Amino acid sequence: MVRLSHFNYIYTAKIVIMLGNIGKSLYELIPENNQYERIWLLAKTDFKLRYYDTFLGFLWTIVNPLFRLAIFYFIFTFIFNKQIPNYALHIFSGLIIWMFFQESTKKGMNVLKSKRYLYENIRFNKLDLYTSSVLSSLMVLIINIIVYFIVSMFFKIPLTWNILFIPLHILNLCILVYGVILILSTINIYFRDINQIWDMILLAWFWINPIFYAKAIIFETYPVLKFINPLAGIIINTREGILYGNPPDWGLYMYDMGYSVVVFFIGLVSFRLLFHKAAEKL
Repeated sequence: MVRLSHFNYIYTAKIVIMLGNIGKSLYELIPENNQYERIWLLAKTDFKLRYYDTFLGFLWTIVNPLFRLAIFYFIFTFIFNKQIPNYALHIFSGLIIWMFFQESTKKGMNVLKSKRYLYENIRFNKLDLYTSSVLSSLMVLIINIIVYFIVSMFFKIPLTWNILFIPLHILNLCILVYGVILILSTINIYFRDINQIWDMILLAWFWINPIFYAKAIIFETYPVLKFINPLAGIIINTREGILYGNPPDWGLYMYDMGYSVVVFFIGLVSFRLLFHKAAEKL
């Protein structure tokens, strides 16, 4: 494993600051009064409103994942005593991916109803609503990843150049989520019980992901999950990069990306065919 021999705490902090400056610079390059600015404003507003009028406000984006990490770490380390190195970070690296998927799909499936006042009064591409919804959740994911790297410093986890592949896994995840919410939001108009059904699906889905388990355990015990659950592969490849410093399993990545693209196009086609009828039923 190739390690960054001079990559210490100071360099980690500099990278976090650099990423923030890059994001700010990219935002400043976006022209005013265009589609991209509208998507960004919708996402930013949605991000701010989720913690509006709360005591901690923005800090909830950090407190929430850390609290979950502490609970799961205590239960599975001191009660179930799983013998996995750096188990706290093992949990955390899987949990932040799952939290993004769960939050973005639950919120995105209701976007047509929650943002109805916009597309009824303003003419714009309705897909912008979905893009801004995913982008809003992505902001939280990026914050959680930064928190992960800060926590990993206390566990003295060495970073390698393989962390540069993380954006590829995030892109894979976003494509999958985008397709899922397009499908769910369309179904939600015709079949309102999908909200309750999706909650049950998420509960079951949570436990068949390698969040608490090692890759070898879950895939050797249930090999079919490698082919029917693309989220498992995304979690594994992300964890391999940020925790163990390994390159992605490219075969698994290509399968998961292909899976996500298929889901995305199914969602896009269903949206194009059914949106106008769905909008009438709102």
